[in-house]
Amino acid sequence: MSDDEITQQGQDPDARQQPQELVRESIKYRRRAQDAERRAEALESEVQSLRDGRQADLRDLEQRLEGARAEADSLRGRLSAIERDRRIEQEFRRAGCTDLETAVALAEKRMAGGEGEDLAALAAEILSEKPHLRSPAPSSPGLPPQAGGARPAAAGAARRTVDRLAEQARRTGQPADVMAYMRARRTAAV
Repeated sequence: MSDDEITQQGQDPDARQQPQELVRESIKYRRRAQDAERRAEALESEVQSLRDGRQADLRDLEQRLEGARAEADSLRGRLSAIERDRRIEQEFRRAGCTDLETAVALAEKRMAGGEGEDLAALAAEILSEKPHLRSPAPSSPGLPPQAGGARPAAAGAARRTVDRLAEQARRTGQPADVMAYMRARRTAAV
């Protein structure tokens, strides 16, 4: 058919081309829409992964915060125990105790057993039950001094030995050094 024939039949020659152009336009817009949908889905998945990452980071931070709080609570407990030990040692020093380590250990054992928190009374009670933990009372002015002139020098040497061994045991922490200190302390007390 020629253009003239088409025109005579009442059809426009441009009308035949219009559907093809419309189909092409339609295909082009559909592709654009599909591309836009794919990009939107990709962006949505990226946003979701960022949200998930933020949630994971938030959970991690919350766990670290809980760990820090637990550590702080533990440190507070240790600090209060150290302060209580200092107060116990001060009370024993005021009461004239010479063997603080043993006296503090006895006091802690009693405090763990549920006995009172009155540290002064606890120190006095322990020292009354265990008088060997207290320093010897000065001799009365009316009594003569104790006999044995060589003893003070020997006691001083023994005390220096015990002090030296105690420092070595504290510094090294070796069981053999601790045992040597304990033996020297026991023989010096006899």
